[in-house]
Parts: sequence; C-alpha cells; structure tokens
Amino acid sequence: MMALAQVIAPDSKLSASLLPCVADSATLTPMGFFGDVSVSSSRTPAGSPWDPPVAEFPCVAVSALLLARTEEVAVAVTAIWAFSAGFEFWIKAEYRESGPALESVPDDQSLHVGVLFADGKKAANVGRVPDAAGSVANGLILRPISFGGGSRHRDRSYWVWPLPPAGPLTFVCEWSALGIPETRAVVDAQMISNAARHSLKLWPEETS
Repeated sequence: MMALAQVIAPDSKLSASLLPCVADSATLTPMGFFGDVSVSSSRTPAGSPWDPPVAEFPCVAVSALLLARTEEVAVAVTAIWAFSAGFEFWIKAEYRESGPALESVPDDQSLHVGVLFADGKKAANVGRVPDAAGSVANGLILRPISFGGGSRHRDRSYWVWPLPPAGPLTFVCEWSALGIPETRAVVDAQMISNAARHSLKLWPEETS
C-alpha cells in the first residue's frame, strides 16, 4: 500500500488533501510548541529505551515529508524507520549555498525539531519538554543518533520511543537564524505501527 502523508492546517485540523508518499508543503503555525516548555540541563542515559534496538533492522514507513522551504534552505523528514519499540527519523537541510551543521545540542539559532503524539505527549531536540529530550516517566523520548552530509546538505537522525498511538503524528521545526518560524507537518501514525510489524529481528538482544 502506498504511504500517505498530510499537512497540518492553521486551525490544527488535518487538511483535506492526501498526497502519496510526499507532503510538498507545511503550514506556518503560531508560536507554541517550543515556547511553552521549560529548559532542563539533565543528561540522557544510554541503552534501551534511549537507543534503537541493536539486533533489529527497521522497516521504512514514510519518506519525503517537507517541513519548510525558503530561498536559502529546505528542511524535510527524508525517512522514518520503524522498529518494534519506536522509530528513527532523518532530518535533512538542503542549502542553496553552503550552510551550518545540524547540532546535536542546538542553541537558540540552531534548527529546532520536535514530535507531537496524538495523545498530547511531545519532545524536542532543544533540551526541553519536560526533561532533556523527554523521559521514560513522561512516556516519550527523542534523542539524536546519527549525522552526515556536506557543505550544501546536512543530515541528522533522531530516535523516538515508544511507537506513537493511533492518530496524527506531528513533526515540528523552527530555525530563526534562517528565517523559518514554527512549522508543522503530519503523518498518520498507523503507517509507522504497520511498518514496525515488519522490522527484521536478527537475534535475541542481550540483557544486562
């Protein structure tokens, strides 16, 4: 079945149009996602559930979800990889000329990225909501995992635990240094849950 992605409208209702695999635009929204959370300096631990499973290949759930585009840069979720316990998503910044890296610990001028579950839980990459990158106790984790790219494109992946509940899964970004206000795009979380059932377990994971 072909994956579908949706773009969120200003009144937070899903738009009427469905696009195969690609959402070609995202809607600018008022300040709220990154501005209503407190700062925390706590450090994140390693291991489950803070890291993707080490004995599992994921199944691709969604690709090419455009978050924002200006005359200088475009930002997109280029892939969502579904694991049995969560998902990893890749953010790409494509520059018309050369541009900055996507920092693992962003400051006020860096690209801010977050996810919002249908049940209201949210986490971001800016050391907020409500602990740095979320917490087990609060039921949602977002953690930087991998990175790459060159002078004109930068990539970074984030691990999200657990799998999202049924309903809309919202990706949020803002990048004040490059003129991108808070912007959102939505996918159906069921696509990730469906893909997670097809991840490939390699061997039993060792437990300490």
